[in-house]
Amino acid sequence: MFTINFKNVFSLLSIIFILSQNVLYGHSFKPEPRGGHMATLVNDRIYFMGGSRPIPKNSAVWSQIHQYNLSDEVFNLDLSSSFNVDLPPFTDLSDNSRIPFGSEKGTAVLGGNGQRIYLIGGVQQNMVTSVYNATNSILWVYTIKTQQWSNSGSGTNGTPLPRRRSTGTIIDSKNVIYIFGGKVELDMGSSVFTIFDDLFTFDTNLLEWKNLSLPNHPSKRSHATATLIPNGRIIYIGGVTQSNPGDNGTRLLMTEIYVFDTIQLTWSLKTAKSPDSVNIDPRVGHTAVLAPDNHTIVIFGGTQDGFAQITAYPAFVLLDVKSEPFQYSAPTPSGQAPPPLAFHTATVYQNYMIVVFGNLTNDFGPSNNASSDVYLMTLSNYSWVTQFKPPDPNPTDNIIIICSIFGILVIIAVVGIMAWYHFVPLGLNPHQPDVDRPE
Repeated sequence: MFTINFKNVFSLLSIIFILSQNVLYGHSFKPEPRGGHMATLVNDRIYFMGGSRPIPKNSAVWSQIHQYNLSDEVFNLDLSSSFNVDLPPFTDLSDNSRIPFGSEKGTAVLGGNGQRIYLIGGVQQNMVTSVYNATNSILWVYTIKTQQWSNSGSGTNGTPLPRRRSTGTIIDSKNVIYIFGGKVELDMGSSVFTIFDDLFTFDTNLLEWKNLSLPNHPSKRSHATATLIPNGRIIYIGGVTQSNPGDNGTRLLMTEIYVFDTIQLTWSLKTAKSPDSVNIDPRVGHTAVLAPDNHTIVIFGGTQDGFAQITAYPAFVLLDVKSEPFQYSAPTPSGQAPPPLAFHTATVYQNYMIVVFGNLTNDFGPSNNASSDVYLMTLSNYSWVTQFKPPDPNPTDNIIIICSIFGILVIIAVVGIMAWYHFVPLGLNPHQPDVDRPE
């Protein structure tokens, strides 16, 4: 006759609960290491797109000119509930959302009233033939609800941005995208390495391109970061400049910072000093995000040489833009710091800076290693931490958790009642070992 082992019942219920959490929060997907990917915050999720994935050196397809495979993946990181960096809640969306090409070193910004992600520039590689310039469109649009891609083609006005990558790009509160500089080379279909000094805008409301030819603009530069502050000014930091097409380029000094005023439509050159006389290396592949105080720009990572991946020091730098001259500082954060990174992404969410993936830099020579990890910093005290705890939990998550717990308690109660009615009339003790029962 059928008997019930309560230990097995509770073990089964525990497994069901763990599996339900994995389904609810998508803990099972682990992205490959990569750098040069794109990221943008959409409500309480960071959407990631593309990137270059290192090819192992022992692979038959690895060579000096073929060290990376580009990605066409789309996935996100859920920030609505707590997690540990050892198990970040990634969800793979690629089955429905795959980019129409392999992509790296473009920029993704959120527009369309939070309904669309705009992917501007970057390398576009055919995933089958590996041919570059897979499409004729410099701008692609991802609709979050439908998980579908479309290009900017028909319906747009003005002269579109010429093909390029590694631009300084930002979107303002009026849904106008500002795209400065960038470069073309072999992976953009150009035999001549060329850096640009022009500033284009794309109005996502009017679907209109403009080339803003303005005086006092910066020298040619690519890989500069663009950080928008509340007064409508864009702060451009670092990058590479070029005297003539074909030149390898020169890293820009961090003491010279260009600012574009989106309200007055004017350029200005600013200086930055370090009261502690800290030497701050020129760099590319770094990130620069605005802290919650709205006047501190947090700069992290970067390399002194884009190919050799030589670490730029200090890895962690603050730039205070509250008054002029701007001031640099280089405090040492507490906690376990990430490895030195370049071409990673950094996203501010509430009090956290969330650093994800990136190429691993070093002090001695070329490297094609990359990270697959998530790193967290609390910006209130500049501390690297391993646990993400959103201060304002989403009520929906609480409802899900409560319903899950309530459902499990109901199951336990039902099983208990069934067991009680099964055992008691027979005068059996459910705690005794299982024995053969008489017919």
